Amino acid sequence: MKVISALFVLALPCLLIADEAGVTLRITVSNIPGVKGNLLVGLFDSEKSFTKSPMAVSPKVKVVSTDDLVVEIPNVKPGTYAVSVVQDLNGNGKLDKSFVGMPKEPLAFSVIPEIPRGKPEFDDCSFAVGEEGVEMTISLVTR
Repeated sequence: MKVISALFVLALPCLLIADEAGVTLRITVSNIPGVKGNLLVGLFDSEKSFTKSPMAVSPKVKVVSTDDLVVEIPNVKPGTYAVSVVQDLNGNGKLDKSFVGMPKEPLAFSVIPEIPRGKPEFDDCSFAVGEEGVEMTISLVTR
């Protein structure tokens, strides 16, 4: 019995660390129109931050092919999130827009397959992350 208790006490920190680590969000980005720039994959956890301030774990990935590109974001805690993907063609770190506010660079959001008129709502693009990893495909839209 002492051996089992000792093993549990030794394993407890590992169990707590694994629980704190979260899960992996695996995003396949498709319909990449050209080998240019970077993909800015923004992960957002609230309406307030949506499309303005992505979480610190949000990656920037160099586009090296027009093949589907898989981006993984590890350690995502359970909760509600939304994702935006921008192909930053000129490397300025943001989505360029026309004078009337239309996107000038390829763009896409989680859950919704098309870009709505104006900024989409967080609730329309959001999805739940639970105790298991999440996989999704986001197809870039060009105008």
